[in-house]
Amino acid sequence: MKTIVALAVMSLAFAAAAHSQEQQSLQQSFKAIIGKGYDIKAVTFATVESREGFVVTLQKEKSVAVCYFAAGNWINLSNQFLDNPKSCDVRY
Repeated sequence: MKTIVALAVMSLAFAAAAHSQEQQSLQQSFKAIIGKGYDIKAVTFATVESREGFVVTLQKEKSVAVCYFAAGNWINLSNQFLDNPKSCDVRY
């Protein structure tokens, strides 16, 4: 009986931790992230889902952001794409 209760408590703890971690991940625009004081740490040319583009990694203290841009959009730094609120994932 104690084992079942312990397993149930552990399951709830893991579920709560996973839920908490999910809430700390947000999508934001590149311009918003730069405006908050994040520093660019790396820019990498990569193929993602058979599309060529740039992966931009940014950091501010313990928070990390990863942005993906199609090659032409990053090269031209088009405001339309830099303002896209779904271009970057931010983890706190």
